[in-house]
Amino acid sequence: MYKSSLWRHLRRALGAIQDKEICCWTTALRGFAAILFLLATGGWSAPVAVVAAPSTPADGATFDITWSTNCETPPPEAVTALDYATSLWGTWISSTVPVEVSTCWTPNLSVGDALGTGMPTKYVSNFPGTPLVDTMYPIALANALSRSDLNPAGVDMVLEFKSDITWSFALTPTHRLAPADGEDFVTIALHELAHGLGFVGNMVVEYNIGFCGNSLSSFYCPTPYDRFVVDGNGVALLDYLTPDPRELGARLKSDANFGGPNTIAANEETTAKLYTPAIWYPGSSLSHLDQGTFEAGLNNLMTPYYDFGATRHPGPVTLGIMQDMGWLRADGGPNVVTSGPRIVGVGSATPFTGTLLWDGYTGQPITYTWTAEGQTLVRPGLAKSDTVTLTWDTPGEKVLTLTATDADTQASATRAILAFAASVTGPTAGKTNHAYTFTADVTLGGYPATYTWEATGQAPTTLDSVTFTWPVSGTQTITVTAVIEGAPTQAVHTITIEETVYHFIYLPLIQRQ
Repeated sequence: MYKSSLWRHLRRALGAIQDKEICCWTTALRGFAAILFLLATGGWSAPVAVVAAPSTPADGATFDITWSTNCETPPPEAVTALDYATSLWGTWISSTVPVEVSTCWTPNLSVGDALGTGMPTKYVSNFPGTPLVDTMYPIALANALSRSDLNPAGVDMVLEFKSDITWSFALTPTHRLAPADGEDFVTIALHELAHGLGFVGNMVVEYNIGFCGNSLSSFYCPTPYDRFVVDGNGVALLDYLTPDPRELGARLKSDANFGGPNTIAANEETTAKLYTPAIWYPGSSLSHLDQGTFEAGLNNLMTPYYDFGATRHPGPVTLGIMQDMGWLRADGGPNVVTSGPRIVGVGSATPFTGTLLWDGYTGQPITYTWTAEGQTLVRPGLAKSDTVTLTWDTPGEKVLTLTATDADTQASATRAILAFAASVTGPTAGKTNHAYTFTADVTLGGYPATYTWEATGQAPTTLDSVTFTWPVSGTQTITVTAVIEGAPTQAVHTITIEETVYHFIYLPLIQRQ
């Protein structure tokens, strides 16, 4: 009997795959728009399951499944089992936007010898409600966070299931061990759905060099998943991209762990070890929990190797990972969300608000702990929200984490913010009644900025560059206020003006006789 299968998935969408092992999928993805069109116009929707699936809670998620007519016709049992698996995920995560799923039943999976595949079809960044700036979110998660369909013409994930093996399509009970009369379809479906929902690392290794978004096989990087990957010392793997990306490549093949705060809380206060074999396996490395660490416990659903002991539940660690990425949980656990600007000006006090979303809150004391670069605020209270004002003195990306804790449980939310500074270039010394030009700039490129100039003895102006003339001597102060997306910051420049001294030359006067 076949005892073990490697379940692999496709980690990147739309031409992002170069590796030979999954080259067949590359060809398909380069014509991805056409495929999606065929799925949207020629597919067929799954019928209503004949066995009642779990009821989706009011704050859960729903899935719309379409089976591709470009593939084989699935047996009714497979249709019902996939509907059942999506219903399970609908009880664990929350989204007001239905998750659109395209599914293929085929003997020829795009990754070769595997039971199933799953992948997001699209990534988007900096959408309304983005917690992490400049981060590539899988479309289903982006829809959930923005509470709107950001890809109305397309599907959110693509699944494949191998059609020519013996499957078990048993549905109940929910938490059963996988049955022994065939590969458990529900378990495989739950695994691949997790990948489609964003359980995906898009950092890659090519020729021992680590890449993130800057190679032929890594377009959409970093993802929220990538953001939380750290080494054994707690250093973000993304920090190893420079100056030597070989350091990143080495860690992607030896030492990668998921370090989000919800994951750490679910994993006995330690990071969750990820699958990082010494040989890089595209589609498996990084994008799974470590087999040796998690195969024997409740968290084995997202390990890379399936066996007949897998459970039909993601487990607390995987749910922690999903929550760290931005998914809200719908299974009764607490959630916390933060709101505030994605861009702040250096030196400007900026408010941020955290909100506890939890049916289990009955008025008990809640401690809100805000952690940012060089700033930690611990604020006990009796409310479901808390607001703080934070100021940063240096430009760059700032990570802000809020943890809400009562006596028994906790939940965290993380956001990344861009802090920018302004500068003025121009002379520092001059003379009266001479014109001098000054130019403003900001440290954050790619974002439109407006400038307001104020200077001693000058009328305010709103240009990128200004020219001032002073008729009197003394130290003149120039202040420019730069604003990006409503966030202000200021820069001050001084110029010392000296009195202009005129020297006259007198020529001798010769009178004509």
